[in-house]
Amino acid sequence: MRRMDDLKRLALTLSCGLALAGCAGGPFGRGVPDRSDALFSRIAAGMAQDEVLREFGRPDETMAFPMSHTHAWTYIYRDTWGFAAEYSVTFDASDRVVALLSKRIGYGGRD
Repeated sequence: MRRMDDLKRLALTLSCGLALAGCAGGPFGRGVPDRSDALFSRIAAGMAQDEVLREFGRPDETMAFPMSHTHAWTYIYRDTWGFAAEYSVTFDASDRVVALLSKRIGYGGRD
């Protein structure tokens, strides 16, 4: 009986740990390469969308701009100073990088 209680307790502990790990995943703990200003500095105009996907993983958000025949991928990360930031990569109709933009979205470090 005691062994069964120990096994139940272990199963409950593991379940809680996995649930917490899933909650911590968010944009700042995904396990795809650690996002940073240094990492994003490797993206260059003309780079193919497939290269960006392989190097940096799936974006957190996407947006199409039909009038300009472009679309953007946005990655959320912590910049060098610890601020929450977005890094946006815009692709043309042939899926090549045409523009890059980084902006802070937080009001202070580690918010």
